[in-house]
Formats: sequence, structure tokens, C-alpha cells
Amino acid sequence: MGVDQVAKALGTYGADNRVRADFVPADRYCAADILQLEKEKLWPRVWQIVCRVEELANVGDYVRYDICDDRIMVVRTSATEIKAFYNVCQHRGRRLLDQPKGNVKNFYCRFHGWKWGLDGSLNGVPHREEWAKCGGVDDKALALPELQCSQWGGWIWVHMDPKAGSLVSYLGAAAKVLEPYDFQDMRRAWHVVLNAPVNWMVVIEAFNEGYHAGATHVAKLEYLKMHAPVTAYGPHTMYFTNFSDRARAKREDGTWKETTSTAELIYYQAMELFERLHALVMEPQMKAISRVYKEMKDAPAEQVYKRIWELHKEELEATGAKWPAQLTMEVAAAAGASWQIFPNTILFPIVDGTLWYRMRPHATDPDKCIFDIWCLRRYAAGQEPKIETQVFDGFEAAAGVNPFLEEDFANMLAVNDGMKSRGWCGARTNPSEELTVTHFHSQLDKYLRSP
Repeated sequence: MGVDQVAKALGTYGADNRVRADFVPADRYCAADILQLEKEKLWPRVWQIVCRVEELANVGDYVRYDICDDRIMVVRTSATEIKAFYNVCQHRGRRLLDQPKGNVKNFYCRFHGWKWGLDGSLNGVPHREEWAKCGGVDDKALALPELQCSQWGGWIWVHMDPKAGSLVSYLGAAAKVLEPYDFQDMRRAWHVVLNAPVNWMVVIEAFNEGYHAGATHVAKLEYLKMHAPVTAYGPHTMYFTNFSDRARAKREDGTWKETTSTAELIYYQAMELFERLHALVMEPQMKAISRVYKEMKDAPAEQVYKRIWELHKEELEATGAKWPAQLTMEVAAAAGASWQIFPNTILFPIVDGTLWYRMRPHATDPDKCIFDIWCLRRYAAGQEPKIETQVFDGFEAAAGVNPFLEEDFANMLAVNDGMKSRGWCGARTNPSEELTVTHFHSQLDKYLRSP
């Protein structure tokens, strides 16, 4: 795509059409050529998560990963090595692996029978001798093209550019701040995939800021007094959540009353996440918070947080799970509530119920995307559940699965519809609590405008 086409896709270069701290132009979402720009200039140039390391436990285990028009597969090639290749036969371009995951001895093309080893080397060409008149088959040139492949946080990450910098350098401060959580020791508690009828950026922006909570999540707790200021770390962003001790909560008898202490507020917030989100707050932490609520309901905030931390560790270790050795209250406080790893990963760093999101655009339709939601937990060795990924076509198909997230789904549908109106010129973002949104677009612009 030429310079003029890029300018057209991103709008004019005038100041009024630039991303700024309180504004994102509508064309960043709605311009017809944005999807093509993303395919050319964004996805081949960023690190992306594919799957959890434990999904590739045995030699030959693989997971497919599709991003727009690119077909990728990661595979365990030995007890100590995992590699990533393009999932494409080098003969006629057929996709080699059709199933989303499985185990193979080699990569076999069902079209003409060409075959590659797990290391990507070509080791089977039917009627090979018939290429003699054209100089023969060049095995090295026809090996499966390999991608950069790395691990962090228990995830397999890939990058299409063989000259790109390391994953750790890409993650930057995020890796350092989040390392004490030992995400690699967590395992999947559940995994939901939504084929969502909205643009992938709409999904990103539904979850990468806390400003929406006061108007969106109203079933059990009043979040209007919560503030969520944002900090940027390179291309990535993080936000904190700050609650007032005064917030209304829906009690067990169905009435709404104002909370009167830190312990009471924490208890009702935790109960909502435990009962309606099924992540972030899991049984060990809920037990700890319930104990503190009963035993020291009116204690000062500092004492409440300290005691919850102590009991949380006690309750988690009672299950046989391992508490992260380097994780302290101070470290957790510095890690904040949520991180967006540019461009399409969001995580909530929690000790025993981390929520992790990934959003990918549909290959041809900008009004569709693939939205993965994982809940990660700590388990005693050997007690990890065998989970089945749940796949839903559309938000309505997932009704009843997660009441808390369904409140966000309704917003996404309405935003994806409304932002196309000529009556909307762009997002008027909160320069503190929605800095996640504007920073994301400023970083995206850097990629889309690059040569």
C-alpha cells in the first residue's frame, strides 16, 4: 500500500484527525482499508501469544494459530524444544494441519503426499525424480518457513519477522513487573472462544480500561466511585484501580446499602467476581476475604489488606498449590490491576485466578473478530483439570456462561453499530483513565504509517 493509500485509510494528516490524549478519530475504526493496513504493517511485526506451554506436553503435540491470512503452527519437536512454522505446504499451498490441535509424527500434505519432519525439513516428495529436468528438488529451499518462537509467562509467543528483537525486549517493563507472579506455574481453569460480531479494536477497548465499570457493571456493586488511572510502559499500558471505602453494594436480601468499611467493600466486590465472573477471585482468596470480613470488619484498611494477604497465602497453600516465592504485597501493588501488551493481549495479574484475553481480527470482515478468554489458576501438582475449549458463534450463543462479561458484550455490539454513524467523529477519551485507548492508537499509528 502506497503513502497516498495509507493517508487515505488513516484520514488526513491535519491536526484535527490525529490521535491525542482526549480524542481518537472515527476513521481509525471505520476506514475501509484499515484491515489491509493491519495485515501488511502490524501483525507481521509484533509478538503474539499462541497457546500455553502445557498444551504441547509431548513430542509431536501442536496447536494451530491463524492471524488474518497467515496460517501458523507451533509444535513440540523434542523434549526441550518448541518451534513455530507456517502451516502451509511448500508444494501447492495447501494448509498442512486442519485440526486446531493434536499430535503428529510429521507434517503430511493430503493433497499430493509431500511430507516434512517435525523440525521442518523436507523428507518426502512423491515422484521426486521427475523434477530432474528442472534441476531437482531443493530440500533446503523447500523446508517449512520458520518463525521466531519464544516463551514467557507460560505462553508460546511467535513473531513473523526473523530479524525482530527478542520477546523479553519487546515486553520491556511488563516482563520485569509481572515476573514475580510465576504465570508459568498456572494452568487453564477454562477457555472460551467467541466468534464475535464486532471489530477487534472494539473488544480491546471494552477491556483495557476501568472507566467503564461504574456504568456497565451495576448488578451487585456500585463502581462509580472507582478510579482507574493509567501508566504507559513503552507500547504497553497498565492501570490501577482505586476504590473509595464508600460504595453501595447489593446485600444477600436484595437491598442496596452503602458499605461502611474497607473489609465490607472488598467482601462484596470479591463476591461479585467470584459468583458472576468465575475468575480473578477464586476459592482460596474468597475464603480469606470472608474470614477477614467476619473477624475484623471495621479494622483500618492497612490491617485489612495485610491480613487478607496472609490468609490468602494460607488458604492457597492448603490446597497443595505453590505460592509465588517472589510475590509480596508491595510487588502486587506495583503491578496494578490490568495490563495491555500491545497489540492484542490483556491480562489481570492476580495470584490465583488470572484472566487473560486475546483478540484477533477476522481475515476479511472488519465487523468480526476472534476473542479468546482464559482463566488461569494454581493447582497442586497433578490436580490440573483437563479442559475443553468452549467455542461460541456470537454473543447470544454464550448467554448464561459468564454473567459479568455479558454486560460488556452488550456494550460492544452497541459501540460497533454506533461508531459507523456520520453523527460520530471519534472517541472523546478520558485523558487519565482512558489513556490505554489513546496510547494503543498512537502505537498502532506508528506501525500503520511505517514504510
